[in-house]
Amino acid sequence: MRNRFAIPATLMLLTFLISVTSMALAGPPRAPQQQAQTVNIGVLGASDSSTAQGVELAVQRINANGPIAGPGNVTYTLNVMTQDVKTPEDITNALGQFRQANVAAIFGPDDPLAATSSAALTAAGIPIFTGATSTALNPTGLVFRTRASDNFTMTALADFMLTDLKKTKISIFQGGDDVSSGVGELVQALTKRGQPPAPPVIQVANGAVADSSRVLLGAQPDIIVAFGSPTQVAELFRTLRSSDFGGTFVTPVADSPDFVRSIPDVLRPGIYGVSTWVYSSETPDSKSFTRDYVALFGVVPNALSAAAYDTAVALVIAIRQGGPSPDAIRTRLLALPKADSLQGTFNTQLGNNLLSASSTIFVTGPFGAPLVVARYDETGRRPLVNIPPSATPRPTLPPSATPEGVVGTVKSNVNVRNGPGTNYPVIGQLRRNEQIQLIGASQDFAWYVFTFRQQQAWVSGQFLDIFGNPRTLPIIAPPPTPIPSPTPPATLTPSAAPIADIVLVSATMNPPVPQPGVPFTLSAVIRNQGASDAGEFAVATSFKPGEVYAAQVVPGLPAGQQTTVNLSATVNGTGVFTIAIVLDLNNQVNEGPNGEANNKPEFSYRVDRNRIAQGTVNIPPSSSVDFQGGTADVTYDGTKIVPINNAKLGVLSGIQMAQVHWDLLSPDRINNTTGIARSDLVQGLVVGFYTAEGKRGAFRVAGYQGDTLVLEFFVYDQ
Repeated sequence: MRNRFAIPATLMLLTFLISVTSMALAGPPRAPQQQAQTVNIGVLGASDSSTAQGVELAVQRINANGPIAGPGNVTYTLNVMTQDVKTPEDITNALGQFRQANVAAIFGPDDPLAATSSAALTAAGIPIFTGATSTALNPTGLVFRTRASDNFTMTALADFMLTDLKKTKISIFQGGDDVSSGVGELVQALTKRGQPPAPPVIQVANGAVADSSRVLLGAQPDIIVAFGSPTQVAELFRTLRSSDFGGTFVTPVADSPDFVRSIPDVLRPGIYGVSTWVYSSETPDSKSFTRDYVALFGVVPNALSAAAYDTAVALVIAIRQGGPSPDAIRTRLLALPKADSLQGTFNTQLGNNLLSASSTIFVTGPFGAPLVVARYDETGRRPLVNIPPSATPRPTLPPSATPEGVVGTVKSNVNVRNGPGTNYPVIGQLRRNEQIQLIGASQDFAWYVFTFRQQQAWVSGQFLDIFGNPRTLPIIAPPPTPIPSPTPPATLTPSAAPIADIVLVSATMNPPVPQPGVPFTLSAVIRNQGASDAGEFAVATSFKPGEVYAAQVVPGLPAGQQTTVNLSATVNGTGVFTIAIVLDLNNQVNEGPNGEANNKPEFSYRVDRNRIAQGTVNIPPSSSVDFQGGTADVTYDGTKIVPINNAKLGVLSGIQMAQVHWDLLSPDRINNTTGIARSDLVQGLVVGFYTAEGKRGAFRVAGYQGDTLVLEFFVYDQ
């Protein structure tokens, strides 16, 4: 990773570094013999969450430039820890584990968990950085908001709709209680501008979207703003378009891949959205960030990723200046000057522990990608970034991206005929994704008429995705039925084009149990089970712990053939992990929806230290046992097991023997010197221990033979 992310400047966000000093993270010269201390950064979220990946990329880039120097010539390296959370109870438990791990700061949680867990977050005593935008959260103390809150983004959206789009008849859809903050802030912003919207239409639980659509259209709006989940909003959008709503559609989830994939291709252009950052941002820093993010994780970053990255960089500058203590981080962070960032500007002087007020207005392009059309921050409208012209001109959107009339998009290759039926001659063919303007229909609306090569032609409706209301088309009488000939003319039968399908056949680790600090190789056998040859593609993964990236380029893979990809790495630390092997990292191979769905198979493995002893031991009452060989470690009197000769024990609640690894047996867990009562030594209990010689190990209560205690055990070599 050191070479992969070493870049010409210390970090991507040069403005941050320049605003502090040109050597902000390098710091003063340090003694070469000093060993860097590890600073843990926690993330309340899954390891593949947007926030965790934004932090991880920042840490990878920073660590690639060597340890950072803090006050007193102390140097630090960074490490990211994650705890997946789904409920407020999960957050409380995760905060406790992060405190035990002595994390310097925590990122997350995001909406809606941040508001429901605000009391626990405030009481944690650790700097917490959340990407939640809901105004229900009131950051205070050591809790900071990393993105513009809903009042800023909705004020920006209201200004753009009224000023740029010049829309005044506005209806709002609210898909649930979890989006009420954005709805309320938009209503307030529009009302302040003297253009109050129609009362928001709130989707009732288990209610039909079609019902909400009818109510929205009843106000005869020229613009509809929809708040809700991506799939819910997509269903509403499709329903509105099929009901002849031709006005402007706006939604904060317009840049969500789930939303884009849920609507037909022909409907994707011309949808407006608001966010704190989009991946198509044209700033050089954003382009660099997006490129490396995709290369590392195989997915496109989003606004949470960018906010986490911005704040992680600022956090490191604060640690460099004042050290990793909570008070020092808060003091130094709030003293940082306003600076350019991925999101727009990073500004700790906004008050209320808000770190950014930047918003981006965008419109979707021909295939659904976001195109930035306006930027805002706490000062109001900001100029767009001017990108120098390139040799290849960039495509521009037409004045109106919404198709007019009734338009059909071809779903798969289809024959064009001179009449509404397969008994009419074929006069040509349409290819998948071609768009045609429909000018008429058959009596049963099963066939549609369009102009083809300067003549009237017919195509079956089953091969079309139709935008607009086909019932508005005129009914066109079919031409005379052709007289059958003795030998029917040959016709082209539409068939799906052959595609590749890359799958994982098997994966093996060598050595089977890697050791920390020792190189290992994951050998993945990859097969193309599709009907078409695959061109060049990359296979990659990030090994844990530490998200150590490894990738290999496959120059090509013919249909029906397989190859072996070797991914090598070295990790520090131990544990039992599950990772995803990304089979087509950059989506270079067309595999269709089904093929893409199997491109991230999971692989589980264990990283651990060597064992020097293991087996089963019987301990009768009034006897002792030496697990390692040398000095006795525990004694058992029939009522309790007691560590002796400086040995220690620690109950590993909820842990199975197969889950034990060297790092799990940390001093904060293994510190019992008084013993464990027989009543607690139930069958299946797993106990960690330190031997009299200081070696780590674990035993499992296998059961009892009369009063004799039976243990299964192992001891590490360190």
